[in-house]
Amino acid sequence: MRREDVNYIVSFLLLFSLIITAMVGYLQSVLDLRKFLPHRWFAYTTLSLGVIHVSLHAGRIIRYLKRKFNKKTFTDENGG
Repeated sequence: MRREDVNYIVSFLLLFSLIITAMVGYLQSVLDLRKFLPHRWFAYTTLSLGVIHVSLHAGRIIRYLKRKFNKKTFTDENGG
């Protein structure tokens, strides 16, 4: 399996988990369920998938931030 395939799978699972967490959280609030375990499980799953997603894209994120900060620093030094 290629890295690109893993990226797409993790992104899809993250999106799916976010949707399920939101729906179950809404049901939890409407039905006033204090300890509704499916919401907690999906929340932990979403958090874990988010960490995996960011770690898979860490290089791209760092390059983006460096480019943005370097551009901002360059324009500030030249008065523009």
